[in-house]
Amino acid sequence: MTNSLSSNRYLLITLSVIFLFLMHVFMPNIGGVVAHPREYLIWLGIGAVIFLGILNAIEKKSLIESPFKIYILLFAVLLLSSSMFNPIKNMNMFVISSMRLMAGIILWLALLQFDLSTKERLSILLVVFISAVIESIIGIMQFFGLYRYIPITPAPDVGMVGGAFQQKNLFASWIATGLIISLYFIATNRFKTYTNKIKIIFFVCIALLSLNLIIAGSRAGLLGTALAMVIMLPMRKKHYSVARKNLITWLMVFFIGMAGGFYLLSIKDELGIEKLTTRQIKWFSDVQQTSYTERILMCKTSLEMFKERPLFGQGVANFGSLYMYYQAKTKKANPYYKDVGNSYTSHPHNELFLILSESGIAGILGVLILIYGFVKVAIKYGKERIGLYIALLTPITIHTLVEYPLQLSTAHYLLFIILVYMATSHFLKAAQLKLSPYVTKPLIIIVSGAYIFFTTYTVATFNAYNGLVRWYTDYMETGKGSDEDIKPSMKNLYLKNWSIPMYMFAKSEDAVKDIERNKGFLDDFLKWSNSEKQRLPVMPVFYHDARVLLSMGIHYKQHVYFDEAMKTVEQGLLLYPNNEDLKKLRPKIVAEAFKAIFDGFQRGKKD
Repeated sequence: MTNSLSSNRYLLITLSVIFLFLMHVFMPNIGGVVAHPREYLIWLGIGAVIFLGILNAIEKKSLIESPFKIYILLFAVLLLSSSMFNPIKNMNMFVISSMRLMAGIILWLALLQFDLSTKERLSILLVVFISAVIESIIGIMQFFGLYRYIPITPAPDVGMVGGAFQQKNLFASWIATGLIISLYFIATNRFKTYTNKIKIIFFVCIALLSLNLIIAGSRAGLLGTALAMVIMLPMRKKHYSVARKNLITWLMVFFIGMAGGFYLLSIKDELGIEKLTTRQIKWFSDVQQTSYTERILMCKTSLEMFKERPLFGQGVANFGSLYMYYQAKTKKANPYYKDVGNSYTSHPHNELFLILSESGIAGILGVLILIYGFVKVAIKYGKERIGLYIALLTPITIHTLVEYPLQLSTAHYLLFIILVYMATSHFLKAAQLKLSPYVTKPLIIIVSGAYIFFTTYTVATFNAYNGLVRWYTDYMETGKGSDEDIKPSMKNLYLKNWSIPMYMFAKSEDAVKDIERNKGFLDDFLKWSNSEKQRLPVMPVFYHDARVLLSMGIHYKQHVYFDEAMKTVEQGLLLYPNNEDLKKLRPKIVAEAFKAIFDGFQRGKKD
């Protein structure tokens, strides 16, 4: 069994492997909201951290607790209480969302058990800073097109910067966090011990980070950096008055990097600096652009969902099942939004609005309790320390208000919880655990068994996802994928939410070629698609449902199929009014229906 010192070392090693290696690995993926393969590897690391934390508590026979515990638990209870007053429309997503929330709380509690020193916490922050530098190197390579030949999906284009995340906002908020860590670090005693050579390398890295912040083209990253600096600099002015030279150097290097980013963009877009600056200002401030209007539409629709069920909301994880129907009502009442919001939305791109719509006043009360608890504990910290923690959390927090990084990136999820741990790991108390030797050994066996089960399941999910990628790749290239590749993902709790629809859509396309032979499957498909419209109403559900009904109507010459096909198309167009595939089906259904009537009339005359 590990002692306290070695367990802390294992924690640092685990986090170093995650942040310096695993999260930067490119692996083939199918994009979208489904976690990339490396995400599962990061979850293995998170499981290891929790396992080590529990072993620490058992070995010491004491549970280290934070005064912030009660506020987090109340937040979780109030958030999940909405499920008691609403039917669960998508059980898979409900389980996933609940497990993600509980895993975050358990991870936070596990981190408390390590009782890290200030030096060890600083080491973790430095690892994150180096991780941001690695991402910035990947970003600049992508900018110049050096990653075009790596077999990843989607393949990056020249000038597209997203790092290993393959998404610019995730990339930018990670870079922004690295910059704020560096701003904090230059005023520490540890930085003073570095040689001039290391300091020069450090400042070069800062220039590279700020350069990537510009070429990434992310408002979330820019706002997160700016607000964090506004918080950090005045709140810790005593520290910076002592390290004034380092601060001036940091600011100079930061702005030099930004200037370098603008210069690269001017070359790429063949624009002068003045025209580029004008375009950037317009890009940042033009509220008429699609990126802004879509987010405003999401917020308006979320409010409509809240108004209908204000106390406990629509239910945890029900947003993705209900949103498109509410958006259709909102767009009908506000014609200004008729040309936006044309794709399926599973998240309002704002965590507060998600909580508001899913958990109502109860969820917002939970958020207010968290804020109250943080402020109450923070008063004891002193403004310099609390300023540090707020600044470090700001880039990801700003990102959660314009997107959903804690779901899109396990690395962001882990870092956010680590920063929350650092902000709440003061004034701790140790509660003694009365564990006899007869209890300790079975407990260790149970915990070890749980960790082995978690590891096995996560590895199985990793393999199932790779099979899903193979199936998807083959299907896109040849129109047919192997059932052996996709079936493991269809049985997996996490993956089946996406793999089953993908399989059903592909299977239906093949089944309509021989309707008599596949009549049983087609009937099952129609039952499945009818329930899927309420569980996960993505556009392909309506399109493939209508196609199957149309094909069966043509085959059986029965008008009821044509009527149902038209109803499905109209229902789909209500949610996706600008979808061309659905629009093309309407005249085809009408034509085939008239043809069936004419053929029936001709047969009647012959009889």
